[in-house]
Amino acid sequence: MTMYLIAALGLIIGIVSAILGAGPSILTVLLLTSVAGLELHSAVATSLVAVMLMSLVAVVPYAMENAVVWRYAFTFGLASMTGAYLSGHIAGVIPEHILRVIFFMATVVASVAMLWDRPPLPLDQGRKRSSWRPMAVLAAGGILVGCLTGLVGLGGGFAIVPLLVMFTGTPVHAAIGTSILVIAMNTMAGLAGHLPHPPIDWPLAVSLSITECAGSLAGARLARHISAAVRRWAFAGLMLAASALTLGQAMHGYHPSHVLNG
Repeated sequence: MTMYLIAALGLIIGIVSAILGAGPSILTVLLLTSVAGLELHSAVATSLVAVMLMSLVAVVPYAMENAVVWRYAFTFGLASMTGAYLSGHIAGVIPEHILRVIFFMATVVASVAMLWDRPPLPLDQGRKRSSWRPMAVLAAGGILVGCLTGLVGLGGGFAIVPLLVMFTGTPVHAAIGTSILVIAMNTMAGLAGHLPHPPIDWPLAVSLSITECAGSLAGARLARHISAAVRRWAFAGLMLAASALTLGQAMHGYHPSHVLNG
């Protein structure tokens, strides 16, 4: 029963992530710790496999619509891959309770970042800005997000979308497509940093990969019909719920998997 529930929730994660351009890593780690009952180190490594494959599939419809800004993706992505690879090497020696604190803080920041209503940049203002400044901001943000990916499995979509909209004037839909590509790059580097012996639960990784990929294709088709404001509020609500669940686990040691497993 637990495997069927995890597969169904993975389908929902794929749909939500393709619509919002963020959240697959956070939600997958929470699913694996809360429902599957994995330890955080194993949940992070397993989620990196599932989210990497899901993101590679989810970015295809956006790329076909020309809704991926490639130069921003590679600027942010290469910087974040560096941080993800290096932090992945040290994640295994950091105590789990510290990783949970980092995870909790990241979910709170994610919800606040997505609720921040950012007016679009006027076209003339975008032309007056120097071209190096947005790139520098994206590179610095990429390193920070990459470190979070390697440590606690966060893909970084919660930071990528706001940064692209705020500093480069990228439309929300294109920012989401770009974010999904960067998430794929991040998780790939984070997984490499955990090698050669990451504690991956392969049956769960395969099951989640299949259902999240299917959900991501459906979500990409729905994304055009949902306003940016609705996407922001929905994501913020998910992140606040995730932070509350993470805090509850840390304070009381409660896992829903205990109930599911009898």
